[in-house]
Amino acid sequence: MSITTYPIAAIATAPGRGGIGIVRISGPDLSGFVHAFFSQPLRPRHAHFLPFNDAHGQAIDEGIALYFKAPHSYTGEDVLELQGHGGTAVLRRVLARCFEVGAAFGLRHAAPGEFTQRAFLNDRMDLAQAEAVADLINASSEAAAKGAMASLSGAFSNQINALADRIIHLRMLVEATLDFPEEEIDFLEKYQAAEQLQSIHDELQSLRRHAKQGQVMRDGLHVVLAGQPNVGKSSLLNALAGDEIAIVTDIAGTTRDRVTQLIHIDGVPIHIVDTAGLRETEDTVENIGIQRSWQEIAKANVILHLIDARHPNDDSDQTIISRLPQHTPTIRVYNKCDLLETSHLDLLPKENDSHLR
Repeated sequence: MSITTYPIAAIATAPGRGGIGIVRISGPDLSGFVHAFFSQPLRPRHAHFLPFNDAHGQAIDEGIALYFKAPHSYTGEDVLELQGHGGTAVLRRVLARCFEVGAAFGLRHAAPGEFTQRAFLNDRMDLAQAEAVADLINASSEAAAKGAMASLSGAFSNQINALADRIIHLRMLVEATLDFPEEEIDFLEKYQAAEQLQSIHDELQSLRRHAKQGQVMRDGLHVVLAGQPNVGKSSLLNALAGDEIAIVTDIAGTTRDRVTQLIHIDGVPIHIVDTAGLRETEDTVENIGIQRSWQEIAKANVILHLIDARHPNDDSDQTIISRLPQHTPTIRVYNKCDLLETSHLDLLPKENDSHLR
């Protein structure tokens, strides 16, 4: 049974032009609204091809009307979907007509996410599944979409619920031991409570790691290109993006502000940020760009520190290294190796053999 007392309506498809546009209405009882809008009842869970008329009986649009009776709907309430053409103007007119008809039933405009909120409040999905709806909509890669769909189908919730049941069982063993101390049976030892608790702990840690991976799949990695001016940061951004995103010249300090580009590598969304070259300068505008560079570096998940391979031990680079966040994974990228003699490549610093050339 719905816990809300009034119906809501909104355009359910993305703004802009499209072949199909949907207006969705949800409420505790829409039978009166349906009859008032179409002047006839609709058979639940059947597609009806009908005109969507205005107050004068003139067709605004025509399309498919789908009526779902509670609780067999997305929100757990009565739901009516009007599936017409996807033009912005026609969808707004259909929605306006819904509000005209729905005024007598207390119909109001749905707030962002309110259809999913009602699904949660009516026990059609749990909180993890509700969050997965947003993740699925915002997924920018196939891997992110698959992960969100797994959560939406209840995979994550089922794992959590199974662990909760095991914890409840352990609590019962502890209570039995405390309530019946005179018993010769040691419930905690007999049922290996310590081992079970360790197993639960290990599974929770595993779930936590997977959740962090899911966050990366959803939000993407924030990778910052840092280094002195004219070491090739913008060239690397363009190479990774496969396009001329940033201006590249031989003049040091060309990049004055951050430039961000989203790319995907093996299904992982990565936000690459090109930054102003780090150096001491009296140029006011360049200084602002450098301060913004350090702000981006502070927010980075990964830092690519570009170094001119011709000057691998430059004092300015050592100063930059000393200022980089110690907790952020940093990769030293020795650039411009093509300008070195081949015999000089092996002279480049190697840090635990984890380096790029």
